[in-house]
Amino acid sequence: MKILYPAAFEKDGGYILVQFPDIPEAMTQGATAQEAHAKAKEVLGLALDGKQDFPEATAVDVLERKYPDKTVTLIEIDF
Repeated sequence: MKILYPAAFEKDGGYILVQFPDIPEAMTQGATAQEAHAKAKEVLGLALDGKQDFPEATAVDVLERKYPDKTVTLIEIDF
């Protein structure tokens, strides 16, 4: 089963911070955009592992308005 959640990416010094607004415990960072994206997929899988019910994903456009200084992107994992 494929699962999609929006992640907010934000440049912070030498790193790109990643958070999932719908899953507060899922946070990570990477030195490059590619690394941050790969780590985002990993942390999303870890945060959802063992859960029976998944939180509803917020629409990307809603999060773009809420976080205008961040880049919001959907992250897909196979679960």
